[in-house]
Amino acid sequence: MAEKLEMNFCRRCGAGLSKAAGNGHECPNGHTIFENPSPCVGIFFVTADQHVYLSERGIQPHKGMLDAFGGFVDSGDESLETATERELQEELSLAPGDYEPLRYLTSATSRYPYEGEDLEIMSILYWTRLKGTHDLKPSDDVAAVRKLPLHAVPFDDLHADDIRIGIRVLQRMFPQGAKENQYV
Repeated sequence: MAEKLEMNFCRRCGAGLSKAAGNGHECPNGHTIFENPSPCVGIFFVTADQHVYLSERGIQPHKGMLDAFGGFVDSGDESLETATERELQEELSLAPGDYEPLRYLTSATSRYPYEGEDLEIMSILYWTRLKGTHDLKPSDDVAAVRKLPLHAVPFDDLHADDIRIGIRVLQRMFPQGAKENQYV
């Protein structure tokens, strides 16, 4: 896991921060800023023959590494479900009718380096299957789509711990060599 970098500056006044109790940080102006994880969604497409589609990151951080499709939940009134639909539309031009209903996989925390800070994220991970045949077209921050055997995913090529956890859960759900199971 990457070394945790603390928050540097108060987002209310810009003054430098010092570590406080728990996940809090304080500035000289009396503001307490909490380091709470930012919500993210990630989606894995799994095929009946135990392959998984992954995103090749097209931007920093970790450009060129493998990732789930997805991203940050927008602030305001965006739900997890709306975020997954938006991300799949932005990254692959898929509409909800192009894939089966999303199935909850797991949640996991990870670190996301951004402008000198290592932000904590909370990923809610889903899996699904594509309906019919689709030529997945990468766009937005996806450089390429990779189809890999689920049990041969190179863990060193996965960009973050939350994605590694998601792949491990999928591997347990779909044991190597199993023909079909309850999730088909």
